[in-house]
Amino acid sequence: MMSGKNERPTMTQLASELRGKFFRKAPDDIALVVSSDTANKAYLSGYVSMAHDLAPSYRSAVLASRERVSLVVSAADAGPAFEFLGEAGLIHRYGEFYFEVVENGPTDFLRPAERDFAEAFKQAMGAVGPTDGLIGVDRTNDDFLWNLCREFLGESRVVDVTRYLGAARAIKSPGEVAHLREATRLVEDGFRKIVEHARSGMTEIDLAAMITEVMVAGGAVPRFVSVTSGPRSALADTYSTRRVIAKGETIRIDAGCTVEGYWSDMARTFVFGEPDTRQKRTYAALLAGLEEQLAAVRPGVPGNLLFDIAMNAVRSNGLPHYKRQHCGHGIGLRSYDSPTINATDTTVLLEGMCLCLETPYYTLGLDGMMVEDTIRVTAAGYEAITTLSRELFVLS
Repeated sequence: MMSGKNERPTMTQLASELRGKFFRKAPDDIALVVSSDTANKAYLSGYVSMAHDLAPSYRSAVLASRERVSLVVSAADAGPAFEFLGEAGLIHRYGEFYFEVVENGPTDFLRPAERDFAEAFKQAMGAVGPTDGLIGVDRTNDDFLWNLCREFLGESRVVDVTRYLGAARAIKSPGEVAHLREATRLVEDGFRKIVEHARSGMTEIDLAAMITEVMVAGGAVPRFVSVTSGPRSALADTYSTRRVIAKGETIRIDAGCTVEGYWSDMARTFVFGEPDTRQKRTYAALLAGLEEQLAAVRPGVPGNLLFDIAMNAVRSNGLPHYKRQHCGHGIGLRSYDSPTINATDTTVLLEGMCLCLETPYYTLGLDGMMVEDTIRVTAAGYEAITTLSRELFVLS
């Protein structure tokens, strides 16, 4: 039980709560849900695997009932999965990898793994045992599991539960928000370190290293740390370099990390020395766009309306030619979750949704600026997850 909004539950506790949430939304006759989508696997099981970072095409799966979870993983991923679940019989392995086992260790790992994912998944389904209910299949990433289950169990036993998982994940629980808040705090602390310690003559990499150090020291996984300066600040998503930052140059920093799978994504703009009139005017227009967008957030507002509000505010406050493909997105176990705040996404905001709202601006050959915050939608408007000032930061 959490005692405060900033206290994070363990991933085991959180996954148990979130499975209950999913099964309350799904039809009553769903007895088991299976998914090979990496975010939904983490949502239902709590297990976040490094193997997916090392090999993005790597396939694993979760089999989740209301009370119990098992995993289908590669033989190499079985060790970390065992550490998380604590019971070797809940882990069904495939492929070739070898662990030695101490006395009283998981002797299941001494048996050869199944040849491929399909065989390991069938083994996992057999281990679940007979059930009178239906098998819900998540089709978020592809139809491989869908077709495998229909072949293995028969079409009448298998139903699509993709939309129920999407509906459950759209509304973030207090435990999920606590993870998002911690991931955001670490990025903010990295930005604060730059404000305190950055000096002219430093490079983009010097500043990126400050942020990354704070992330890692806080137990997070750095996902992107884009520190760009001068003309490079107009390059949108790109890696930092050893370019020395000169006095008067714009520095645009967009950064995020994950804390037990939950993402952060925020951005601020800095200037070494006093900004000139153009820099002040440009940033003021972008800030007006974000702040008017934030002021309009509340349940029932469609995403495309928020987009229009942000665009019109930036244009009417000094950048009449401003163009953007989107001004924000959902965030959670993915950096870009639903909805997308653009001209066509009419998804209605719901209380409990978490969003990143932003107004970036890039002029190739000159510079780029942006300001981006993460929020949670509340009954009356929004609760800030990002707490760092939105000012145009002046570095001495």
